[in-house]
Amino acid sequence: MLAQSSIWFFVVPFAIAAAIPGPAQGALLGQVVARGTKSTLPFLAGMVFGNAVWLLVATLGLAALALQFEQVFVAVKWLGVAFILFVAWNLWSKNTEHTSAPAQRSAGCGLLSGALLTLSNPKAVVFFGAVLPHAFDLTALSVPEAGFIIALGISIDLTIQLTYLTLASRIKQAIRSPKAMKRLNRTSASVMTGCAGWMAISR
Repeated sequence: MLAQSSIWFFVVPFAIAAAIPGPAQGALLGQVVARGTKSTLPFLAGMVFGNAVWLLVATLGLAALALQFEQVFVAVKWLGVAFILFVAWNLWSKNTEHTSAPAQRSAGCGLLSGALLTLSNPKAVVFFGAVLPHAFDLTALSVPEAGFIIALGISIDLTIQLTYLTLASRIKQAIRSPKAMKRLNRTSASVMTGCAGWMAISR
């Protein structure tokens, strides 16, 4: 049985880390602006799934092993950077005078894009690898306890990212004129470009 104090030692740092805006939130904003709220849900689910994978890796005590595959992380990181820059360019160059429905994208493609974004950030597994051993005795975790920790992490992450999604949706709905939409698009593109730059130089 997990102690309540141990649970809080995990919940509080994770909730704070998940709530701090970063590349994932910048990409989420860009997706909402470019494709709308409903079409962004698979992307959001992919983001949460990616973090859940890192949490699972850390819970199983494989964080140190995972970090040994540095070349794989580097390749995935640059794919994530390229994806963010691609979305940013589409937003910057979008014609807001003649609005049209965004190109249809499958839910699987959105899910994969979101997962790629969070899996391209090995800092997540570093974070979980640092926090979990202080909160729980990983050598004594039962399968149900490990499942509870992962489910709790998914719930926290999903709640926070849905909050970001709601805020981004309200911002888009509040903007009606083509000029204002163009400013929003370019602001979102600038934020995403900055996030891509941060990902590119971070180690």
